[in-house]
Amino acid sequence: MSRRTGRTCIATAGTTVFLLAVASPAHAGVGDGQGGTVVEERPTPESDGSDTVGMHIAVHGNAPASGTPMAPAPAANWKPPACWYEPMWKPKAYKEALRTESPTPQVLGDYAEEYQAYQKKREKQNYNIGKKGLWWSLHYETGKDDAECLAKEREIWVPKGNPPEDPAAIDPQMLAGIAYDNTELPTPPVKLSPGPGRQVVNLETRIVFKKPLNRVWVTAGIDHLGVNIAATTVATPKALTVKAGTDHAEPKSCTYNLSKAHGGYQVDSTDADCNITYKRSSGKGGTYTFSASVVWEVTWTDSADPDGRPVAQPALPDGNSVYEQAVTVKEIQSIVRD
Repeated sequence: MSRRTGRTCIATAGTTVFLLAVASPAHAGVGDGQGGTVVEERPTPESDGSDTVGMHIAVHGNAPASGTPMAPAPAANWKPPACWYEPMWKPKAYKEALRTESPTPQVLGDYAEEYQAYQKKREKQNYNIGKKGLWWSLHYETGKDDAECLAKEREIWVPKGNPPEDPAAIDPQMLAGIAYDNTELPTPPVKLSPGPGRQVVNLETRIVFKKPLNRVWVTAGIDHLGVNIAATTVATPKALTVKAGTDHAEPKSCTYNLSKAHGGYQVDSTDADCNITYKRSSGKGGTYTFSASVVWEVTWTDSADPDGRPVAQPALPDGNSVYEQAVTVKEIQSIVRD
């Protein structure tokens, strides 16, 4: 399973001084990777297959971690969260962290003087000891660092009973974005008829799934220091688009709506009006790249329940998963006798 490094930062605005560095999984497992059915399961709290994103966000889904990361639809103007604040310390624990886990001057380098001033600022505040609330720390994903995140204060004080004022503070909407970013989908289990090695000129290509596709859900939640919130994204397969991989086909592409069948979502183009038909052979030793893309409709709930009531706005973009297959197309020679 791929992994990315997550960082929890303590620094003055505009600098990047790392107090803690942790490795966090990139994607919770939600695809079977074999082109087969994704089994709908509800993991138990004792054994839910959770991964950790950030410092305290648990992410889990309904299938093993061997699929393909869900890609937003090409036209979607959407990006996953680049950074967020998580509840991290009570005041006394924050004081202890700053004192015992501070970077050395050698690590700080040019930021040593600035960091010392930063410590003095917190000492002057007495770390808010005696006040009711929590210090929330900024977490961001390596490879997604942006200027807006790097300019943020590396921790914020959130009084008890008050919602965090910074829009980057973790909430159900932010968790939904994290869940989306950690969704993996099964490869479309496409079966061609005739098979990929037996395609024939002027013979239409029929499509079916070897096994039905099931919906894929991922929950991201945090339960730390009294902050207990979650969100769940649900990706439901709704359409399949296939492309011939050459201009020598009529039509060059077809789109099929998926229908419920055998406990999942299936396609069967046997009687469809649109089936790709190759008009020229791929040549000796040559192939065409046949591709199939499934569009997944994504909804989300502001809870850990994938069957909960979907939140209407803001909507999440459709996702895509892709299958490619080299196909060999041959001419059938016939002999006409008088």
